[in-house]
Amino acid sequence: MPVADDELRRALETVLRRPVRALARRPHPYGSSHAIEDVDLTFDDGPPLALVFKDTTAPRAAAGAGKPAWLLDPDREAQAYVDVVGPARLGLPRCYGAFAAPGRRWLFLESVDGIPLWQTHGTEAWDAAARWLAALHARGAPAGGGEHLLRYDAAYLHSWLARAVALTPPGALDGVAVVWERVVERLVAWPPSVVHGDFHPSNVLVEDAAGTPRIRPVDWDLAGVGPGLLDLAALCSGSWSDGERERIALAYHAGLAPAPSRPAPADLLDALAHGRLFEAVQWLGWSRGWSPPAEHAHDWLAEATGLAAELAA
Repeated sequence: MPVADDELRRALETVLRRPVRALARRPHPYGSSHAIEDVDLTFDDGPPLALVFKDTTAPRAAAGAGKPAWLLDPDREAQAYVDVVGPARLGLPRCYGAFAAPGRRWLFLESVDGIPLWQTHGTEAWDAAARWLAALHARGAPAGGGEHLLRYDAAYLHSWLARAVALTPPGALDGVAVVWERVVERLVAWPPSVVHGDFHPSNVLVEDAAGTPRIRPVDWDLAGVGPGLLDLAALCSGSWSDGERERIALAYHAGLAPAPSRPAPADLLDALAHGRLFEAVQWLGWSRGWSPPAEHAHDWLAEATGLAAELAA
């Protein structure tokens, strides 16, 4: 349901605890599964403020809007920003507050002056993103709460093969089925942590602070608890060479705090291959009739069958 300016103004005044003199709205430059806008605010008692207004009440109905609706929870992203990841900061955009009312779930977030990771040049920002991810996962699983977070457990991981089989030609994933049980076991054995759930380069904004990339991940609507390998697989998915993918993985490994439980690099690379196979199968089962933008297109069926053959060898 469209949001009127007056209703948005009242919500902002409740969250910010100050009167808003005027607001100006415009479409946000990057897409999301939910309606998202840039909002410029002016006040009588201080400097103006630019923020991002995200309506998480329901996913956008437009074709190609993104994530399957059954995966989404209107309160999940607010919980990730406010209760789970936000208190540790880690460079997340600031959450000015969440507004909840019957039929309304809104987030007001810092406007980040950055570009998506996939638009950067060179390797420095990619390595920085891998190290940022290691810092997130090193915090482990949240001690309690998190009732809105996804659970990336064995049942969840298992379910994606059936979804992918239903959306691919008969027999296309027979080779994947042979190793699927081992893939799930390998992943759930990995130490659990907070998982972004959609750590693809389009959701990782990069600010260049005096030449040093600053990583600002956005779109936490698939946040959950599970193996951090899923995030690493998402980060280095797609058309990388083996050497490039290994460099990203080793940057992640270097970002993990030294500890007796830190995996050996070879163990990480082996587990990542299992995570990449899950990533490919998940894309194949994502949604009937949905396809990614041209710049993110990839032959996930070829990737899944190729990885399955390698793991079965």
